[in-house]
Amino acid sequence: MNKIIENPDTILEDMVEGYLVLNQGRIRPICDEAGQPIKGALTKVHGRNKVSIVIGGGAGNEPWCLEYVGKGMADAVVSGNVYMAPPAFSLLEAGKGIYHEKGILFVGTNHMGDLLNFELVGELLATDPKERIKTECVFVNDDVVSDEKPERRRGIAGIFYAVKMAGAASEKGLDLAECKRITQKAIDRTRTMTVTTSAGVMPSNGIPMADLPDGYVEYGMGFNGEPGIRREKLPAASAMTEYMLETLMEDLKLKKGEELAVLISGLGGSSRLELLIVVQQVSKWLRHRQIPVFRIEQADIFCPQETGGFSVTVLALDEELKPYFLHPAEIDRYHRE
Repeated sequence: MNKIIENPDTILEDMVEGYLVLNQGRIRPICDEAGQPIKGALTKVHGRNKVSIVIGGGAGNEPWCLEYVGKGMADAVVSGNVYMAPPAFSLLEAGKGIYHEKGILFVGTNHMGDLLNFELVGELLATDPKERIKTECVFVNDDVVSDEKPERRRGIAGIFYAVKMAGAASEKGLDLAECKRITQKAIDRTRTMTVTTSAGVMPSNGIPMADLPDGYVEYGMGFNGEPGIRREKLPAASAMTEYMLETLMEDLKLKKGEELAVLISGLGGSSRLELLIVVQQVSKWLRHRQIPVFRIEQADIFCPQETGGFSVTVLALDEELKPYFLHPAEIDRYHRE
């Protein structure tokens, strides 16, 4: 596939520069102590006196993670190169360069590079004799089919709800420990499953990240092309969503008094027409089974290089979590008044 790039070696820098052009007065680079911009590190222009929510991950899944900085969402982001964890040095300098008097909550996905770098930087900031910055880390592990043990599962589109809840908690004035508790509670109640209809393509060379024949779909394929759990000929939307929702609900085990928030995210290569049909089928399946639904949303918020298909994320809301879920938020692809 033909990809529109300037230089394979400067994809991140070029993308970030374009994003800054579109967000003048709202987003700015984070600079190190020498005043030099940190590669891939951005923050809000107008910081607030609260716990700072810092996120990070590899480029290539936009709007995650670059575009999750905004009202009711993250305060700062450090993006790594395409499908690479954000460098520890960049995270460290970003932590020093943003408002941190009330502490920093790092929110990442449960991938080894992200986990190691976030935890290392958190310890370095907390123990630095000059800074002594309070930090906490949480990691999203919502991909139900990536492993039987939740602690080893990958983090995918559920990261959106985690950042949403963390951002709301910090804007409501909660301290660092409570921001972490609310965010972790949401993470523990979040599950996601994907179906891929066509593989994404590496931007540096235009080569597909997986071999998926035309006319077939694969459930649970990783966003870097990791093998899924089931491949079959393209079914009707109803059969596709039924299999996904049955898998999700069996793993989630919704309790009495809880209601579902449901997020359907296109993976970048499926049309609005297709995704609205998915919304219809998801709603119909839940309604027919009398599963209590608080909100169904559709937003393309985790898009691995125009991969065809979609993910379904479910979050079990209780009365404590609902106000954070409903808190106003605004980023380019998502608005909550």
